[in-house]
Amino acid sequence: MIGLILITGLGLIGCEEKNQEYYLKHIDSAKEKLEECRNDLNKAFRQNAEKLFEKIKNDTKCQAVENAIKEDRILKAKLEQERKAAEEKLALETEMTAIKNQIADKSWQKSINEYLKVEGCNVLFSAPSPKCKAWEIVYNEKVDEGKKELKQLSFEAIKEQMMSLCKLEQRRGSNCAVAQSALEEKATEDLANADIQTIESQKPLYCAEDIYSLKAFRKSWEKAFDRENAKHIKFFTNNDDEFIKTFNSCADKIADIEAQNLKWNEKNTLERKITGTYPCYQAKEAYIKRGMGYSVNFEKKIAK
Repeated sequence: MIGLILITGLGLIGCEEKNQEYYLKHIDSAKEKLEECRNDLNKAFRQNAEKLFEKIKNDTKCQAVENAIKEDRILKAKLEQERKAAEEKLALETEMTAIKNQIADKSWQKSINEYLKVEGCNVLFSAPSPKCKAWEIVYNEKVDEGKKELKQLSFEAIKEQMMSLCKLEQRRGSNCAVAQSALEEKATEDLANADIQTIESQKPLYCAEDIYSLKAFRKSWEKAFDRENAKHIKFFTNNDDEFIKTFNSCADKIADIEAQNLKWNEKNTLERKITGTYPCYQAKEAYIKRGMGYSVNFEKKIAK
């Protein structure tokens, strides 16, 4: 029983004669008194004197010194934390001032080029220096400035700027990357409220061969298409009359092509333009979703 109490340490109750506030102001005396209390506790433990052990453990001075030492540690840790924070803040502000002066007359493009010249700021498992932190803040500001400026232009104009910026520099974080990000955001914004026919008509622009390797723009177009595509498939799935009317209209268009006796490749090209675009593509998907079959070639109309 005494062993368990000794392990848990001194209790936290209160103090009377020399209270916690006193010992907090005289921490050396508190440490001396704590050592004395622990020695007395150990002595009582070795003698198996339980009553004496309890008396020492509940002694108000012993409780006060332990509480004072704990509070002193907390206060010192807090002061050290505040000191470090103030020191870091001053160092960051100093670096920020130096960087702002360095790029005062530079455009966002040239400012980003200066950022890319800074060494030692992308080291793994290493805390960033005040200089690196300051450059990161300035860099993000210039990225926002650049994207805001670029997005005032049309998609085609941004693409032209991007092609120019990406000729000699395509590193992560470069002006090329900023232009790509601006172009992606522009595509997303332009297509945000577009209907499916507009989205389909814009595919050659947003999925052009000269930017096809940049997946971001395709994703912007694909997300917009998927949004509207799902909406129309759901509509045709839930509305019988519109579904039948649209499906049969598509069947008539396919029949007209078949009647022209065209070469296979010509016929196939014309049919794909119908079955692969709105509204026939969505009617075809609704046909499958309704469980009416998986092979949809519009050869037969749906009876009303």
